[in-house]
Amino acid sequence: MKFPFRCFALGFLILAEGIQPQQIAVGVPTPSNDTIPFQLGGEFLIALEGQIGSLTGLVFILDTGATNTMVDDSIADKLLLPRHKGKVLNFDKHIAVDWTILPEVHVGPFAAHDFPVMVGDLKRILGLAQGADVILGMDLLRTAQSIRIDYRSRLVTMKTPADGPTDSLIGNTLTVLIPLRGQPARLIVNTGVQNLILYKDRLRRHLPQLKLGYSISQAYAGRLCESAVLTGIRLGANELRSSVLLLSVAPASLPAEIDGYIGTNLLRAQVIELDFASGTLRWQ
Repeated sequence: MKFPFRCFALGFLILAEGIQPQQIAVGVPTPSNDTIPFQLGGEFLIALEGQIGSLTGLVFILDTGATNTMVDDSIADKLLLPRHKGKVLNFDKHIAVDWTILPEVHVGPFAAHDFPVMVGDLKRILGLAQGADVILGMDLLRTAQSIRIDYRSRLVTMKTPADGPTDSLIGNTLTVLIPLRGQPARLIVNTGVQNLILYKDRLRRHLPQLKLGYSISQAYAGRLCESAVLTGIRLGANELRSSVLLLSVAPASLPAEIDGYIGTNLLRAQVIELDFASGTLRWQ
């Protein structure tokens, strides 16, 4: 599997559904048809190997913050797929993309036919260096009953329900209610970001007493943003500090209760399980 990643910025238009965190002890899985190895990019991106049509050995990035799956335009070109125009929301701005239909896609236990996906230059749109072929979004991931990520053994286990896709999620997203210095923030669980991304206008509205450390300006995914340090992040029994990327204004299409994103990397967990059927996030 090719994997020369250098810089990262993922995430698309999302809708909200509540997921509450809890810590559990979970064992090491035995490799099976539902368990596949992964590699880490930038210490947090989960890269799986998959297949589209006759193209094998493709790099799929598992991104729970992406509503729709997206393939690199080089893949669509190789398969001679017809396209039509569209757009997607990337955190706080709309980006023009194409849409197409994949005849078939396989990754782990997932298999889909005549599956609609976005098409774009992943390096240009998402800040990804050459190496990623597909961003695996929630439109396909949510058909699983649960996804278990074991960072110790570098295995992802995807349990698919016997009676078809779960209906426990609304709008293709996962969210958690996380105390930030004692004030609850509703954040989207995103395997495609490293730490925290918060919208300043939502903080003023929902968490007016929240104080951030000294902020600096920085470039991020083609935009000028602020970066700050936040302490008092309560995750289960642990209280953490983290760097925070601050975006000025949340898009109008983002549900009003959402304050930003939290990367699963911030959990510092050995094992993470996203249980779509029961609506829970578990980690160890």
